[in-house]
Amino acid sequence: MNRTAREPRTGGGAVLAVCVLLVGEFLAIFDVSVVNVLLPVVQRELGAGDAQTYLVVACYGMAYAGLLVTGGRLGDRYGIRPVFLTGTGVFGLASVGCGLAPSIEVLVAARAAQGVGAALLFPQVLAGIQTVLPSARRGTAVGAFGAVLGAGSTLGQLGGGLLTGLDLAGSGWRSAFLVNVPICAAVLLAGRTLLPRGRPDGAAGRPDLPGAALLAVAVAAAVLPWSLPGDATGRVVPALLVLAAAGTAFVRWERRLERAGGSPLLHTALFRRRTFGVGLVLCLVFFGTQVPFYVVLSQTAQNGAGLSPLASAGLYAGLGTAFLAASVAAGRADPRRAVLLTTCGPALMAVGYLGLATLRADQLHPADAAATAFLVLNGLGAGAVAPTLIRFVLTGVDPRLSGVASGLLATAQQIANSVGVMVAGAVFHATGGLDTLTGFHGALLYFTALAAATVALAVVVARGQEGERARHEAGEAAEEAQAVGRER
Repeated sequence: MNRTAREPRTGGGAVLAVCVLLVGEFLAIFDVSVVNVLLPVVQRELGAGDAQTYLVVACYGMAYAGLLVTGGRLGDRYGIRPVFLTGTGVFGLASVGCGLAPSIEVLVAARAAQGVGAALLFPQVLAGIQTVLPSARRGTAVGAFGAVLGAGSTLGQLGGGLLTGLDLAGSGWRSAFLVNVPICAAVLLAGRTLLPRGRPDGAAGRPDLPGAALLAVAVAAAVLPWSLPGDATGRVVPALLVLAAAGTAFVRWERRLERAGGSPLLHTALFRRRTFGVGLVLCLVFFGTQVPFYVVLSQTAQNGAGLSPLASAGLYAGLGTAFLAASVAAGRADPRRAVLLTTCGPALMAVGYLGLATLRADQLHPADAAATAFLVLNGLGAGAVAPTLIRFVLTGVDPRLSGVASGLLATAQQIANSVGVMVAGAVFHATGGLDTLTGFHGALLYFTALAAATVALAVVVARGQEGERARHEAGEAAEEAQAVGRER
């Protein structure tokens, strides 16, 4: 049988394999936000309505978030290499469709296909890090994962405007999609050589297709209503009803399948660890401060300070650089400093939010020293939390379930993005009315409250991990004592 025992590699091949995985991660995250600044020109050139135009964003996010757990489970069953390469191939072909789309309908369909490809490849990244690297080197790789996570979100805002402005070969906005094609081709070639082959040990059972369908419906109900234009309040009750029905049916089906000895999409073993469940809640709270903050900041910079889309994207230069540096440093830090990082990081974020609340509208400019300083503080804090949080959630997870655990983590992030943008937008409009700057200050106070909640939840997770570690050590000590007693 062709199996991949989850034995870590050593040497340069392992590093190159992780680099290939990280490039795939960057593509998936970059394309979440790359279209944000393209929507006006896409709408104009393709003659689309508002709802159709917003579906260009929503369909990617819905397919991506709805299938992440399924993508992770497929990787756990069939192996990292085939699922990652399949996802990359689908993503590349869909990018061709996006770049050559003759109508808004084709573009929306191609974006949905992109989301499917991203959902297949993304969960394999963290699972791959667990597979190809020994435990002593995983911290640095997780730090790089967190850095790419932030870089993809930040550069997506900037990249869409920059690529459109460059108008490569007269392609305009289409170059933002076509640029993915040669990168996907390179990842496919390198991945075929570098990524581990075969199936993981313990892979068995049929794919849980009913569970995948029910989970996709539940996630779509959680994501889609907030991604469409107009007032979302009228969509809240129907969305919650669908979410409750699909979620309940999913949980019942998974329990039934597990009792019958099948292979469920989600194993209850993941949630027997209290820190995993609380860690997912922590992900929801923390990531609720990231993309929503970027959206509110861009809106204020353009509508309140009068910056162009490209100039407002320049605000993210210092923030993104600080995020990258802090992510790499946090990834290499001693795991025993996790509590310190996940408490001090949100504190720095809060200082950044409160500092921005003291600025005038005309100070929200890339050349303003105070604005840059507060954004750098925010980036340092967020960068310290992101990789540490990922380690929190995944520590102690059975390697055979690392793919589905990664998919759950990424799903929590996407739900936090979608719902967080809606909530932050509601706070923005409720506190500001027609005054953009006042609304921005209200949203900053909301983000500060989320940062404080992140600290509190991080302490709960850390204490839970200490308890799990103590129980594990006590169990090992008891086994040793029993062995000594038998020898006597």
